Amino acid sequence: MKKNELRDTFFKKAKKDGYRARSIYKLKEIQEKYRLIKSGDTVLDLGCSPGSFLQYISDIIGEKGLVIGIDILPTPPLNKENIKTIQTDIKTADIKKIMETNSVESFDLVTCDIAPNLTGIRETDDKNIYELYEAVKGIVQGSLKKGGIFLLKSFFTDTFKPINTDLKTIFKKVTIYKPEASRTSSPEVYLICQGKIQGP
Repeated sequence: MKKNELRDTFFKKAKKDGYRARSIYKLKEIQEKYRLIKSGDTVLDLGCSPGSFLQYISDIIGEKGLVIGIDILPTPPLNKENIKTIQTDIKTADIKKIMETNSVESFDLVTCDIAPNLTGIRETDDKNIYELYEAVKGIVQGSLKKGGIFLLKSFFTDTFKPINTDLKTIFKKVTIYKPEASRTSSPEVYLICQGKIQGP
């Protein structure tokens, strides 16, 4: 199947299934294989707009769970009581205040599907990818519970090895996974980080 056909297949499927973006099928595939999200979980979704991850997570965590989405872009309302969205830049977000406002002591799971704007200039792109990672890591360290799980979209660039190595100092297990819904030509992969060694 050609990459345009692959893109169209998942794009059309998302529309048919009522999801806001094709990226949902990456999370769905990972969830079906690794069972990261559980009923009653408290979840933080970084880079949540337009909201497809929130839709999927909400259905799994149920009414006793909570998912908070953060994005610099607005997220159209989802009108579900177990979903909260905040429009802010994760690089400057006050995660402790967000947690206090929503009565959250710590998160069971943090997901991050953010992709920085890539220029095609390797040095610039690597700098942007790593700066974004550092911001996300700061949030994870300050909010994810001991033993918690972190799902991060990453890229096979020169930044990949140092990011992977760094995560192995924070989590007991780090698994690299490329979902079927990711384009074959894309350098994106997901890092499934399990068993956070220390609490927030």
